[in-house]
Amino acid sequence: MKLNGYSLEITVNGEQLPEVTEPLAKSKISTGPPYTRKGINAPEDQSPVTHYSAVQEFGTRYAVKFSAPAQSCNRENPIKVFLYVDGKYDYSYTDINPDKLGETRTCFWSKSRDKIFYFKFDPTIWSEDDSKNNQLSSGKALHFGGPGAISVYFYRAQRIAWNVAPPPDYNIEPTVVPETNETRAIKLSTQYEVQIVPNPTITRFDTYLQEHGMPLAVLHLHYRAAAWLRARGHDIPYPRQLQIIGNSSLTQTHQCIEICDEQNPTKIKQENIIIKEEPNDQVNIYNNNNTRNSKKRSKIEVIVLSSDEDDENSHTKKKRSFN
Repeated sequence: MKLNGYSLEITVNGEQLPEVTEPLAKSKISTGPPYTRKGINAPEDQSPVTHYSAVQEFGTRYAVKFSAPAQSCNRENPIKVFLYVDGKYDYSYTDINPDKLGETRTCFWSKSRDKIFYFKFDPTIWSEDDSKNNQLSSGKALHFGGPGAISVYFYRAQRIAWNVAPPPDYNIEPTVVPETNETRAIKLSTQYEVQIVPNPTITRFDTYLQEHGMPLAVLHLHYRAAAWLRARGHDIPYPRQLQIIGNSSLTQTHQCIEICDEQNPTKIKQENIIIKEEPNDQVNIYNNNNTRNSKKRSKIEVIVLSSDEDDENSHTKKKRSFN
């Protein structure tokens, strides 16, 4: 997405995910609208649309790229950027200046820098805590970002001598999303692949960026399953062919469908498949002849992506079994 020179995008394997927009009035989202302002005390210039990225596959790592326009900063007044994923961050920031107007982030870090938490798309973890559910449904959303969204906050800053208290203790954990009408469309969220860093070191700096005033820009890029966006009428390209691994994840292949089971690996005859949405937004598997494969196979579970207009009893994660 781009807004008055500021940009934000999600990439998988170096490729930008397809993006679409909807009018704000049509969208049920967990954040406020994106906006920019011409100065730290100027009024917000809000975007009239919600920006979505289409996610084709569960279990894939992703990266976040963001940048600011050259005229927004100088060496005396750089820009300090905070990245939030599903409303969470790791107390770090990015220094945007004339020599470096953009950045790519693939992970969060632990406080002691002994763990790396790589971003990964996975099915949403739903909360059963009624108090949290009621809190979000009553409009008390997170202060920064929100579930199912990548958010970046750009602040005017000044470089000062390092005199900063260390951040509080924090844990990097997947966001548990309350089940409400507002969050029903968030079928996937971010989980983390953790890598241990042996013998970590923490770099000490002489200076620090101190932010001033209100943000110059706030961008929210909401990510949703591609099938959900197609069901809402968006033209999202299909992967050419898919490989089904385990119980729920879909990945791209070129030759065949495989059911991967360490105990009993099975290989089905080579044929191309596509995922096709039915009118009720359910996802079925079809072969090249556009007919459902009726041969008996090992059971495969496919996550059914339902519309956010479904009834109250249908908004939990659904699965369909094919034999």
